[in-house]
Amino acid sequence: MATTLRAPWPNYKVTSILPNPQFADTRATEGTVIIKRTMTGKVITYKRPSDRFTLKLPFQLTRMKALELEAFLNSYQSASIFIELGYDGSQWEAKLVQQPVIRRAIERIGESSTIGKELVEVTLTFSAKRLN
Repeated sequence: MATTLRAPWPNYKVTSILPNPQFADTRATEGTVIIKRTMTGKVITYKRPSDRFTLKLPFQLTRMKALELEAFLNSYQSASIFIELGYDGSQWEAKLVQQPVIRRAIERIGESSTIGKELVEVTLTFSAKRLN
């Protein structure tokens, strides 16, 4: 299975299919910390839970696929994106938190140094809500 990105959510116009994230994904819950001070000066903190997660997806893509992904994200960077992770079947409604981190070329495939034979590391960070 593969990772599927569709945008804009829920009326899809564009679909991008990526390989599964390199080392699965990183999920962290998003919450709000509220700090209050009493009249006596004592500090009280509360954590308000949220149904949203910070979803971090690291990929190893060919240079051409990385350029396609960059064009997809530039077109829909402020829209909600539907994400389906192929390795566990989870579905997410997400918004891009920051521009994708595109690292240097990590490997060249074969003897040719053409743009399609280069592997690139790309990390995507989303604020996401699980749908299933």
